Amino acid sequence: MNGLTPGMHLVLVLVTPLVGAIVAWVLGSRGYTAVRQSAAVTALITLVAAIWLVVRYLMSPEAAAGQPYGVVTLPWLVDGMFDVRLSLGLDGLSIWLFGLSALLSLTAVLVSWKAIQERPVGFYVLLLVLETAMLGVFAARDVILFYVCFEFTLVPLFFLIGIWGHDERRKAAIKFFLYTLAGSVLAFLGLLTIVLWNASHTGTVTFDIDALTAGLAAHPLPMNAEGGWLQLIVFLALFAGFAIKVPIVPFHTWLPLAHVEAPTGGSVDLAGILLKLGIYGFLRFSLPMLPDATALAAPWIFGLGVAGIVYGALVALVQTDLKRLIAYSSVSHMGYCVMGLFALEPVAVEGATLQLVNHGLSSAGLFALVGMIYDRYHTRTIANLGGIAAKAPWLAALFMLFTFSSIGLPGLNGFVGEFMILAGSFQRAWGGVSAAWRTAYLVMTCLGVAGVVLGAWYMLWAVERVLFGASREPPKGAGTHAPGTPDHGHDAHAHASHAAATDDLAWYECAALLPLAVFVFWIGLVPATFLGPTAGAVRGIMQPSARAFAARMQETRVPAGTDVVALPTLSHTP
Repeated sequence: MNGLTPGMHLVLVLVTPLVGAIVAWVLGSRGYTAVRQSAAVTALITLVAAIWLVVRYLMSPEAAAGQPYGVVTLPWLVDGMFDVRLSLGLDGLSIWLFGLSALLSLTAVLVSWKAIQERPVGFYVLLLVLETAMLGVFAARDVILFYVCFEFTLVPLFFLIGIWGHDERRKAAIKFFLYTLAGSVLAFLGLLTIVLWNASHTGTVTFDIDALTAGLAAHPLPMNAEGGWLQLIVFLALFAGFAIKVPIVPFHTWLPLAHVEAPTGGSVDLAGILLKLGIYGFLRFSLPMLPDATALAAPWIFGLGVAGIVYGALVALVQTDLKRLIAYSSVSHMGYCVMGLFALEPVAVEGATLQLVNHGLSSAGLFALVGMIYDRYHTRTIANLGGIAAKAPWLAALFMLFTFSSIGLPGLNGFVGEFMILAGSFQRAWGGVSAAWRTAYLVMTCLGVAGVVLGAWYMLWAVERVLFGASREPPKGAGTHAPGTPDHGHDAHAHASHAAATDDLAWYECAALLPLAVFVFWIGLVPATFLGPTAGAVRGIMQPSARAFAARMQETRVPAGTDVVALPTLSHTP
């Protein structure tokens, strides 16, 4: 692959899942085994190519300088007044999420190895198409291409939930689609406003993200009554689309149902990647392009993040369905990413960016394991499960590992991200806000710390009930039907002999989970490997908003050439 230019290498990674989807479709006549093997090979090739691209990026001078890498630009809609291009590239903000998308796509294929028996061709084709859309979001450097990929992720997941989901799959699919589509339309209107505002000052209708960022720095949207508060209106439009994607409380109501009803492979992609698109959108557009509106809204969105942490944890505590418990834990843990991002403190924002990867690993692992438990016992009701550790020690060990990762055990990846977010938030509360806001920030940050305790409570309590204690066989009719089967209830006892023979992990399940476990330890023990390449890009992106926030809190305008804030800040050494 060294003979390939970085741009062609990037295009190859993006195109491979689409080619694999066509191959899987053609092989459909040869049976289920050929289709799933084809999908696994495609996902593996894509992952290997993506890993090598990441390595090439890390070794490149662009990485050291914080510049885009592998940029390739092709004309798309360039007639008349428009200049829309197929512009692709990676930078420090997108590189790890791009790699995570390729990794979890292979996990999604492998965890569906035996779970999907009905219509496997459509299932695996949609998984591979979804992979291309996810990769495209993080590689896009043009607003239209970003929005197309951002929006197109809805389509495969809509069908994956609606066809291969559980009892209420159609309701979940429609609710998921309508919620996210409504927010995305508003976000698109906000992005078009940015494009038109830039065009009114430059005379060129460009959709290039870098050009728009530079243009709005030179001639920002008005943030006053004379200008109609246009910057704030655009910020709210983008917020509608990105907040629903995260999701930020109270825009989260579509998520638990979608997670519970989705097939395991869909839940892996949804929790691991698609929930990250909202935070990525804030970082890519809101913070660098709309700094004054971001500064105005930051305390309130910081508070919404804290509310999500506490609310998600408390609701998770009372869940009786194991998958729904993990779904609400995602609401809680994504609250930390929101909290860190809108603390607008360098360490907190870097921690939030790393936590996107951390949550992707831990949540994908937990949803995969819940699916494996369901495949064996055909129930997710916690009261009907117990003693699994005695029958499936490897399954139990990995469940505990991803649980410890989720609750932030020192030495594992979750600890690094949460520690940076909370440390940066306390730094903001102690020395980076005005006296009027100091108490509120301290209280909110302390509630964030309380969320760590609540997270350990509901996760460890679930582990104790599901994995340990007396072995409990689920009662007859306790489970719902398996994904991809007709709409009728399952007799749990009909599968008792199968479960007894296959309680512990099969080879394909180990292959799905062990790479995630490696990164759980790697990030936890050597976090600088992952923080270093992103630090320059993240700090550059957040600097306009952090400067505007400092000016608002100090009630003075910080000169354009000064640092992010005049107050001392925490920092890490990559």
